[in-house]
Amino acid sequence: MIEKIINNTAVVLVARIIVALMFIIVGIGKITHPDEFAREINNYQMLPLILINPLAIFLPWLELLTGLMILLGVQIRVNAIIVAAMLVVFTTAIIIAVAKGLSINCGCYSQIAAQKVGIPKILENTALIIFSLILVFTENNKLQIQNNYEFNN
Repeated sequence: MIEKIINNTAVVLVARIIVALMFIIVGIGKITHPDEFAREINNYQMLPLILINPLAIFLPWLELLTGLMILLGVQIRVNAIIVAAMLVVFTTAIIIAVAKGLSINCGCYSQIAAQKVGIPKILENTALIIFSLILVFTENNKLQIQNNYEFNN
């Protein structure tokens, strides 16, 4: 039954559009306001200060590029793995922030829509992780640009 779901063209397309648009939108929001995003990262109190600014600059571009690649159908599986890994890290940070009792914005949408860390954000990220995993494990290659590389010994 799970195979039917993850290989269903409509399910794959919906998962792809949702994941791609979310990462494109949040990436653009953070790119346009890296100073605010840096403050939001720092609010988690998990990283040394020396890593905050480089992360605030690099991460939004990674989000934007992976989102665009998924939307355009380029190397969907690879980009979905990167997205799923980012979401696991983000969700872990949110869970730790909630456990610490922090009342902070998650930093997910930066200036677009402030959202506090908490159960709703954890559930949203969990759904995005599931959608990303559908893209990782689907055998449905419709509407994708596939690169087939052969290596000769």
